[in-house]
Amino acid sequence: ILGREQDAARYRQRYEERKAYFNENYVDPETFQTVHSGYEGRMFGPPPAGYQAPKPGDPVDTQASYAIPLNFGIFNETYAKPATERLAQTVRRENTDDTGAARPPYSLMTGFIGTASINHALSGSGYDAEAYRLLRQRDYPSWLYPVVNGATTIWERLNSYTVEDGFGGNNSMNSFNHYSFGAVASWMYNHSLGIRRDPGHPGFKEFILAPTPDPDNELQFARGYYDSPYGRIASSWTQQPGAVDYEFTVPANTTATLILQAESPKQVTESGRRIKRSEGITDISDTGNQVRMRLASGTYRFRVED
Repeated sequence: ILGREQDAARYRQRYEERKAYFNENYVDPETFQTVHSGYEGRMFGPPPAGYQAPKPGDPVDTQASYAIPLNFGIFNETYAKPATERLAQTVRRENTDDTGAARPPYSLMTGFIGTASINHALSGSGYDAEAYRLLRQRDYPSWLYPVVNGATTIWERLNSYTVEDGFGGNNSMNSFNHYSFGAVASWMYNHSLGIRRDPGHPGFKEFILAPTPDPDNELQFARGYYDSPYGRIASSWTQQPGAVDYEFTVPANTTATLILQAESPKQVTESGRRIKRSEGITDISDTGNQVRMRLASGTYRFRVED
């Protein structure tokens, strides 16, 4: 985009080198599990009882060990699909935390960095149901556990406060207003509402709308907006019996690529009429499980019937 092709080539080469190094050293070629380098890293506080230093080659197999490299496109073609399956398994299963306590399925077992990647990695790999189940979880550790306990801001730690341990040993470094990597809001914008930037068109001159309603139908609606340099981009959906209703706003002087979950354009209506090419809607196509079209500026109301 900037026309700095030498820099782009240099960074692309570095990316490929580091990607190759990661896959050679941090993935077991037989089990496809992520493995440890032996580096202990930094601990914030005393190690848990019974802690043993990791050895090179020890399995890691945690939510973060798959979510972060998946989110950054670091697994190679051989390991990418097994990594997505293992990530989904780590979310579905019961896990043991650092204190030795068992935590229920669909709990957040991530640290400061992995928390930001996990839902993006799940939805980016087709596991939208697992991502929504993480979002809806209310037991500890989860995003909604602080809300259930009266939080009005994002905490720095998943265990900043727990009913079972109170404030624990975290008071030496513990913020109760600490958005940072601990939030899920970017996933809610990018995947639930589906508002995404188009990498080839900076500033949202052209952008993508790819909303994903809750596959379990537990969340009945979502609505929100993003104030872009060209104006407000709005997206909403509501689950109805046998259908999903959508409403979008595309700002003036912009164009959106709309991607709806439907097998055929025959399932889609706009303002009560079957969709067809018009001044506002062009380039209608389908891929077997998605219907795509281009939207000019304006407000649109779509319905997708089962």
